Amino acid sequence: MLPGQLIAPGGTIDGLQLCSQVVLLVHGFNVNLANGTAELRALSANVPALGATTAAVAVLWPGDSIVGPLSYPFETNNADDSATALATYVDDNLPQKPRLSLVGHSLGCRVVMETARQLWIKGIPVDQICLMAAAIDNDSLAQTPYRPAAQFAARVGVLYSPADQVLEFAYPAGNLLSAFLHWTATTDAALGYTGPRGATGSVPKDVVAVAIAKNLGVDHGDYLPAGTGLLNPHQQAAARFVNSMLSGAVPLLYG
Repeated sequence: MLPGQLIAPGGTIDGLQLCSQVVLLVHGFNVNLANGTAELRALSANVPALGATTAAVAVLWPGDSIVGPLSYPFETNNADDSATALATYVDDNLPQKPRLSLVGHSLGCRVVMETARQLWIKGIPVDQICLMAAAIDNDSLAQTPYRPAAQFAARVGVLYSPADQVLEFAYPAGNLLSAFLHWTATTDAALGYTGPRGATGSVPKDVVAVAIAKNLGVDHGDYLPAGTGLLNPHQQAAARFVNSMLSGAVPLLYG
C-alpha cells in the first residue's frame, strides 16, 4: 500500500535509490486508488522541478471508504498510521539520504505533517513541505505535535483559499466529531481556509503562507488535476506554486 507508485524514474526501488531528490506526493480525503494515482501523476507532469534526477512518488493512502465523506471523523487514524508507515519506509529504503520533500492536499496534509514529525524524530532531514487546502487545524504549525516538524524542515509552504467551501462548512463539523471521538482539542478552523494562526511568534519563521484572493473562487477541488490530466487555470496556478516551492523560489503570489 505504501509508499505508493513511483512515477519517475523507472518505477523500481533501485531507481528510487539512485535519485538525489525524492518528492512524496499525497492525495486528500475520499480519493480512491485509481483517482489518487491519476491526480498525482497529472500534478507531477506539470511540475518542471521534478526533473531527471528526481523521483516523484505517489503516496496512495487509504483515505476513502464505501460510505464516502461520512467516514471523515474516522480517517485521522488512517492518516497517522499511513504517515508512520511512510516514514519507516523512507528510513529503511533511502540509504542515499536524498533531498526529501513532501507535497499534500486536504487531509493528505495530515499524512505529510505526521510523516515530517516522524522523520524529525528519526533525524532524517526534510527539505520542502508544501500544503494545499490543508484539512488540519489552523494552529497546527504553531504548536505540538507539528511545530517541531515545521521548524525541522527547510521550509513549509501553505497555499490556502478563503473561498474553500468544504473547509469553511464541512471541516468544522467533521473535525469537531473527530476531536470528540479521539479526545483531542480543535480550533474548528482549517489551515487551508484561514492560513496559519497562533500566538505571536509561535508560527515558525520558515512557514511561507500564500493566500488566494477570495474573489477567485478557488474551492477544495481546484488544486489537484483530475485524472484526465487537463488542468484548469486554478490547478495550473497550484502546480506553479508547488514548482516554486520545490525549486527553492519564493512563492509570493498565486497565479
